[in-house]
Amino acid sequence: MSPLIDVHAHIWLGQEAENARAMTRAAREYGIEKILISPLGSHQPDRAEICQLNRRARELCEGDPLFSRYVTVAPEQENALSVLEEGLQTGAVGMKLWVSCLCDDPRCDALYERCAEESVPVLIHTFSKTVGQLPGESTAVHLHRAALCHPDTVFIMAHLGGNCYHGIPLIRDLGNVYTDFSGSGSRRDDLPYALEQLGAERILFGTDMPGSFSMSWGQVLSAGLTKREKTLICRENAQRLFPTLRNM
Repeated sequence: MSPLIDVHAHIWLGQEAENARAMTRAAREYGIEKILISPLGSHQPDRAEICQLNRRARELCEGDPLFSRYVTVAPEQENALSVLEEGLQTGAVGMKLWVSCLCDDPRCDALYERCAEESVPVLIHTFSKTVGQLPGESTAVHLHRAALCHPDTVFIMAHLGGNCYHGIPLIRDLGNVYTDFSGSGSRRDDLPYALEQLGAERILFGTDMPGSFSMSWGQVLSAGLTKREKTLICRENAQRLFPTLRNM
């Protein structure tokens, strides 16, 4: 098995060093060659927090080649495009939207257009909940709308949409949308269902670390993947989507 690329992990504000140590241990034990992190803090970060989050992620990545980073952006903030620009200019490999703003909000449009120009993916936290849905928490319905409006932008629907039987059908016919299965629960049939609907070429390995590597890896091991499917999902799809990973 080729070394893994984890496209979905985190460092949490105030826990950066602890998180990095946990992920480094997992990388050594399981053969992870690259971990793409997004920095997260509060659900509704202000401008100062966004600046701090991205600075901490940048410092970690500059000090350790195991890590690369998404730039975390809050589209509702007036300087969001400037935050994205600075992130891309300083080495970010993609953009992350969490839960401060729905991903089909018009304030996201300029951000998506810029990512398309730079050929960098947009990772969107996507979750469908029975209870506890946050006001700015996107579902696959919101992502479907955004992806239709921005066909030149590459999107990654995180967590199989939080409910693969809801999320996967909504992106099935959208060739610019991929998905990861990080933090998607321990349902054995989720990954085989995504594989049946999308094909191996549109699925990415992610873990939601620092806390849940074994769950994602267990899904890989139990899905009955062919060697080629496993290589695509765990490495080659990420190399295709992220230009800076192609020479690894």
